[in-house]
Amino acid sequence: MIEKESMVIFSRIDPEKLDRKIVEIFGDLTIDKKLVRELRIRESRSIPGFVEEWLVSRFYTAGKEVNQVYQDITEFMYKHLPNKTEKELIKKQILDGDNVVLLDKFTVRIDLGKGLGLVTIPSLDESNGYIDDSVLEAHPNLLSGGQWGAGRLRKRVEKNNRNVLELVEFNPMQSGRVNLDKIIEARQHFTTDEWIYLLVRTIGYEPSAYTFSECLNLLLRVLPMVHKNINMMELAPKGTGKSFLYNNLSRYTWINSGGGLSQAQLFRNQTTREVGLLGKNDLLILDEGQSITFRGADDIHAQFKGYLEAGFYSIGGHQVTSECGLMILANIDIYNNKPKRDDYIYYLPDMFHDSALIDRFHGIIPGWEIPRFSTAHAAQGIGVKSDIFGEYLHQLRSVSTYTFPFGHSPHLDGDMRDKRAVERLCMALSKLLMLNPVDKEYNTYIYQPACELRERVCTQLAAINPTEFQPRLRINRSYAGLDHRTALS
Repeated sequence: MIEKESMVIFSRIDPEKLDRKIVEIFGDLTIDKKLVRELRIRESRSIPGFVEEWLVSRFYTAGKEVNQVYQDITEFMYKHLPNKTEKELIKKQILDGDNVVLLDKFTVRIDLGKGLGLVTIPSLDESNGYIDDSVLEAHPNLLSGGQWGAGRLRKRVEKNNRNVLELVEFNPMQSGRVNLDKIIEARQHFTTDEWIYLLVRTIGYEPSAYTFSECLNLLLRVLPMVHKNINMMELAPKGTGKSFLYNNLSRYTWINSGGGLSQAQLFRNQTTREVGLLGKNDLLILDEGQSITFRGADDIHAQFKGYLEAGFYSIGGHQVTSECGLMILANIDIYNNKPKRDDYIYYLPDMFHDSALIDRFHGIIPGWEIPRFSTAHAAQGIGVKSDIFGEYLHQLRSVSTYTFPFGHSPHLDGDMRDKRAVERLCMALSKLLMLNPVDKEYNTYIYQPACELRERVCTQLAAINPTEFQPRLRINRSYAGLDHRTALS
C-alpha cells in the first residue's frame, strides 16, 4: 500500500508528547485505553466496550487506586447491571413496590393500536414495558435503535388491576451530538500521521505495534461506519481481530456471528411487520462469513443484489429504504502471507460466487496483511472515548459538506460501478482523515487506498468470470481539482 521510510509506524513521533497533546486538545473526551483494558471490567459482565469506558470514566479520578476503581465499578454493576440469573429477583422487587434503577440498553417501539410506547429491557427479558411520555419526549434516541443508560423502573397498576412495568426516568450514558466544528478545529493541531495515530488508538489498537500500512488497513474497517451504504469484505486468517472494532465502538452497528439468517431477519418480518437488520442499523456485520447459512438463499440472493445496488428493497409490497452498509468478515487460508487461492472469494458461501453480487461490493480489505492480534496490539495509551467517537462517526454519515467541509472525491470517468465504488470510498476516507482532493496528501492517503480496495474486487470478478471482467480498475482520474458533482448524497 503506502511506503514509509521506516517499517515502524511514526518513528518520529514521541508517544508521550502526543498523548499530552491529545489530552490538552480533547480534554474530558479522552480516556486511557490501557487502564480500561487492565481493569477487565467485562470479565464480570458482558457489556460493550463503550459502556466499559463510561464506567471507568465515571469512577476513576487521578490518584485513585486501581483496585478501588475496580471495586467501585463492580459494586455499581452488581447493583444496577444484573446478570440473567437475577432477573426474577428484580421483578419481584418491582412487584413489591420498589423502584429499581438498571443500567441497560433500553429500546422503545411505538404500538399504534395501543397509542403508546413499549420499552424493551434486555437484562429482564422484557419487551412490553411502558414508558412515561415525558421520558420518551426527552430522549427520542430510545426510538432510534435504543440507548444505553440508567433507567428507573416501577410497577404501574392499570384500571383493570393489571400490573405493568414502567420506565419513569432515564439518564443516558452515551454522549449527545458531537460538536463537529470543534473536531475540525482540533484536527488542525495534528499532522495527518498524528491524526491517524490518534484514530487507530481510539478504535482500540496500539499504533506503535503496527507498520504504517497495517494501520491504514485497520482504519479501512471504519469506512462503512463513516459513509452510508458502503459494502465491504475483510478476508483474513483467524485471529487478526476482524470483529474487535465492531464489538466495542458503536451502538449503531449489529454483528451476526455465524449461524443462519432468514429473509425475515435481514429484510422484513411479514408476520410481525418488523423491519429487518438491514433496515435499522448503520452497519450490519456478518462475522464468520465463511460458515454463515441463509434460509431461503435464492430469495435473499435476489434481495441482496437489489439492495446493495440501490439502497432499498421490497418485501410483500412494502418498500424499505435504508443507509445501512454491509461488512462481511471471513476466514481464509494463507500461504506465504498471501491467500492460498487466487480466487479467495471461494471461501464464502455459494451465494457470493456470483459476479453480479460481488460487483456490488465496493472494496475488499486485505486482512492477510494485518498481523495476528495479541496483547501488544491492544491500545496502550490515550484515545478518544468510544461512545464519543461512535456518535461522531454516526453524524458523519448524514452531514452536509457545508457543515463538514470534507468528504469529496476527485472527478472520475469509466466503468460506472468502479467509479461509484472509488468515489464512495474516497468520500469516507476524506471525512475520516479530513483531507480533500486539493490537499497534497490526498492521493497517498485517500485516492490510492480507495483504488486498491476496489481493485481487489476486480481481481475476484475476473477470477469468477474472466471472459467478462479484467483484474484491474476501469476508471480514469481528472486532475482538474475538486468537482462537487462527484459528491454522492
